[in-house]
Amino acid sequence: MHKAGRRLKKNTNRKSSLVAKLLKSAACGLVLSSMPAMASAGGDPQAQAEATSTAQMTEMQQKLDAAMAAIHALTQTVTELQADLGVQQAVANKSGAEAEMVAELDERVEELETTVDTIDATVGSRAVANAFDAKKLDIGGFVDVAVTLAIGEDNTDVSFNREVFELLVKADLGHNWDMFVAQAFVRNAPLRFTDPNARTTPFFANNNSPVVTDTVIAWAQYQKSDMFNVQFGRFITPHGIINIEHFPASLLDPEQPQFLRPFPGQTIFANFSNGVNVHGSKYVGDNKFSYNAYAAAWAGNSGNVNVGGRLAYTFSDAGITLGVNGTYGDRSSLVDSEFAVLGGDILFQKGNWIWKNEVYFTDEENAPGKVAFYTMPAYKLTDKWTSFYRFDYLDTGLTGGKTIENAFGLTYRPIFNAHLRGIYRWRKAVEDGIIPAADAHVFQLSTTFNF
Repeated sequence: MHKAGRRLKKNTNRKSSLVAKLLKSAACGLVLSSMPAMASAGGDPQAQAEATSTAQMTEMQQKLDAAMAAIHALTQTVTELQADLGVQQAVANKSGAEAEMVAELDERVEELETTVDTIDATVGSRAVANAFDAKKLDIGGFVDVAVTLAIGEDNTDVSFNREVFELLVKADLGHNWDMFVAQAFVRNAPLRFTDPNARTTPFFANNNSPVVTDTVIAWAQYQKSDMFNVQFGRFITPHGIINIEHFPASLLDPEQPQFLRPFPGQTIFANFSNGVNVHGSKYVGDNKFSYNAYAAAWAGNSGNVNVGGRLAYTFSDAGITLGVNGTYGDRSSLVDSEFAVLGGDILFQKGNWIWKNEVYFTDEENAPGKVAFYTMPAYKLTDKWTSFYRFDYLDTGLTGGKTIENAFGLTYRPIFNAHLRGIYRWRKAVEDGIIPAADAHVFQLSTTFNF
């Protein structure tokens, strides 16, 4: 074999190796780009699809850039080889194997260009949020809208009483540090509904502030391990089941139980707290232990610190989680109002059944104690339809402060990111001495769209 042939074979072998490496890189890119589609095949499909990170998208773009640069260089090399030897001379003078190698090289380069173009189109079809200094930035949110009809003994009213847009941002700051912010934009149109003793008023909306822009949650966190994480800032008070779940998209009934109203407030305990929360979890075989311990103030009384916590244990095989909750603090800085809360919760979640239960008792300084309880079984009729019932009892200890709600609901999720609901609520104020019993019937349609 003469010198030109040896040079062609050497270059061709070297470039073939490079093509193989590039094809491997492009294949990796294809796997990454198909992750949302694969995620939708099992588990919690669209939740996994939503979890596709910006870091993965950035890595894909970097691989694409490198592949395109290498393809360009490889194409130039092939062109130079063909110019040096001449396509006809190379085919005529070289062995059949060498001619076949040159043709295969051209074909593989062309295939690689097509593959990279396909991946580039896929990457370009998804929006990528770029962080300034954080390692990773995730952005999401939801829109929650409700229309409510309330029929009382002395009054009837209907209104689009809840319109909420909430923006959620989470940033990975690096070295075990991260942060989370939930910024809400609320437009309430309160129901003009009254009754003689103000006992059945469905105070579902924030009637005092029709328009609100509120930083609902804003915390930073240091993650030492699964068992030890320190969270500080404004966080969801870690008690019970529904208050921790919090976000409307995950709730069957966005109108939380009575003890969590008015929202945000502290009928039993504060919905949100400002301070420090230490939390963690650990698997014990297939079971799971978790804890929260916090020292924080309620926004309505920032001068006094409440301390509290929650212990929970999940029996995975049985689908049961048991929780114990407790807190101690002061409800007001103006009067003596120390309080203590003790509560428990049971969550059963297995097969098509979800059953939530919570109970709380308070001991109040210079005020009667409070009792709150609800039980809420739900059954998943199909992958998209779920029915539920909730019995909800609250006794504030005050005159006329005992109320019961029975709620029946049907929810529909045509896609994971849309939650449609129809709910009927019978609100009953129990007779209390000279104050007669009273009833209100509430019909509500609501939608939550999350992204």
